[in-house]
Amino acid sequence: MLARRQRDPLQSLQRRSQELKQQVDGLIFESRLKGALEASKRRNMYQRCVQLKQAIDENKNALQKLKKADEPAPVGNYYQKKEEEHNLLDKLTHQLQELAVSISRENVTEYVPPFFLPFK
Repeated sequence: MLARRQRDPLQSLQRRSQELKQQVDGLIFESRLKGALEASKRRNMYQRCVQLKQAIDENKNALQKLKKADEPAPVGNYYQKKEEEHNLLDKLTHQLQELAVSISRENVTEYVPPFFLPFK
């Protein structure tokens, strides 16, 4: 039976980042769909934002701890690839923060009692 070859550490982090990017993109797409404004769906989306943010932070921490010496074979442009990965994770964090703020605003406006709304 053949043993699976373990990926290089940087390559593993890159793959995880791509998975996280797909999840963030999917969540953003879902938030724009009709019916996404329902309170229960917004709460669910907000929770997913929090979970994805935690996963991104874990990937960032692992990336920061990663050293070139950890690679079993030489990696060309190692530091550039690592920087690109860090930039991607920062971008995903920013997108999630914007989405979470947007969802939170919608939750706040939902709970405003009618007597606080301006007269027309």
